[in-house]
Amino acid sequence: MPQDELVFEIVWAPGSLGSGAYAVVDALRLINRLAALKGARPTTPLRWRWIGCDGRPVAMPALAQIPASEGALISAGRMPARYRSVADVLVVPGWMAGDGPEVDRWISRCGPLIPRLQETLAQGGALLGVFTGVSLLAAAGCLRQRRFAAPWPYFVSLMRHASASHSDESATIDWSDAHDWISDDCVWTCASPVATTQAVLDLIGCTPFAELAASAQDVLLPAPLRQGVAVAHARSAGSSLERNRVPDGIVERARQWLLQHLEDSFDLPALARAAATSPRTLARHFAATHGVSPYQYLERLRVERACLLLQTTYVPVEEIGRASGLPSPSTFRRVFLKHTGHLPGAYRRNYRLRTQRPRWRGTQAGPPSHHPPRAPVRGTPQALP
Repeated sequence: MPQDELVFEIVWAPGSLGSGAYAVVDALRLINRLAALKGARPTTPLRWRWIGCDGRPVAMPALAQIPASEGALISAGRMPARYRSVADVLVVPGWMAGDGPEVDRWISRCGPLIPRLQETLAQGGALLGVFTGVSLLAAAGCLRQRRFAAPWPYFVSLMRHASASHSDESATIDWSDAHDWISDDCVWTCASPVATTQAVLDLIGCTPFAELAASAQDVLLPAPLRQGVAVAHARSAGSSLERNRVPDGIVERARQWLLQHLEDSFDLPALARAAATSPRTLARHFAATHGVSPYQYLERLRVERACLLLQTTYVPVEEIGRASGLPSPSTFRRVFLKHTGHLPGAYRRNYRLRTQRPRWRGTQAGPPSHHPPRAPVRGTPQALP
């Protein structure tokens, strides 16, 4: 994969599956925005263009219209010279097909794309097939000796195309029972459109832009622990969010208590009293529910809060450790490294979701202001635009 930018091609025609195509574009847009916030690259790292079933450029779908400020990121109806003739990633988002014969008609219509798929792989690129689009990868022979995920309603049709594309009758077809998505040797396949975001982020994670993909993953993919920590942090920070009733159950009462006491020293007897049970019973049920002890769960929550603050605020690292219940700098570094594989400072540099402080509130050249600059509010992040 090139080091400076990645070029995506997305197959599109009337009847294409919009959810898969738009999920790819949304992920690419967010990563480009994160790259701009970090200020680490002078140009937009991810670019994309739309092609039809014959491989020729087409205008972007109406629903995929993006702000004019991002207009340079796409190619609508043309291919600028700077774009390589063969893309780094070719995406087949699939089609709305009622049955196997309709999938067959789509594959026949997209026949001119088969050499393009094969050439993309031959030149070291990657393929992403979504839902019924996996069938075109099968017809092109791109699933040969690769594991792949496929939608169950079209499995018979897909296997027929995979078999027909094999010149070697002894070659095996190695499908996966993965219910969402899988990758194997530069080919990503999704059995369901809802898995597209995770698959494309995993794909980009195998390129030189892995750190940007990891940052985008924190935003786009579900993160139950981070979600709970964020809500607890907002409440402790004086947010006007309405407090929900604590659900019944000793384990849930204990979990809620831990969320509200992240900064306190761990006290199992106090936790058990809050959950209205004995320490021994609580420890047993908590481990059965969450797979870890209450203290280990608290440690994970503390690291999640630290990650949240490191990514979205300018609060000093030492203060973040104290706010996360790890007041000793050495203990904070050790615990954070154990859970994330990074030291806090390195994690902030790699995964921050706001601009660097010198760029905060804009530093563009211009006439001097008649008003003195306002002091920034401590800990307020520059949110994603």
